[in-house]
Amino acid sequence: MADNVEAKLHVSLALNWDHGNVYDAKVSVTILDTNYVQGDLNEGLPLGVVGVPETEYLTFNLTHKGGICGHIVQTVSKTTQIPFSAAKPNVTAFAVVNGEVVGQDTKPFPKGK
Repeated sequence: MADNVEAKLHVSLALNWDHGNVYDAKVSVTILDTNYVQGDLNEGLPLGVVGVPETEYLTFNLTHKGGICGHIVQTVSKTTQIPFSAAKPNVTAFAVVNGEVVGQDTKPFPKGK
């Protein structure tokens, strides 16, 4: 794969109640080769992306190193905790590789516990 990542990756967001108004947000990304390196999962939008105030945003950062790689498809995941707010009933998770958004998933907060 070239250094300029053009492939779209499959992103999956799972929200599970933990306690009170706190939910575990697990973001999983299916990567296509061994040159992907996981970074941090942060609250907020990726650079250059505009959102709406009614949505909570997560950004899963990855890098892709150039060079020879093994073409092994696998899923990498990170989990963080986020609070529920009635003003933000939805969560969108973005996968960002080398600064480029390559996939996303949106889910509503689950109703009830």
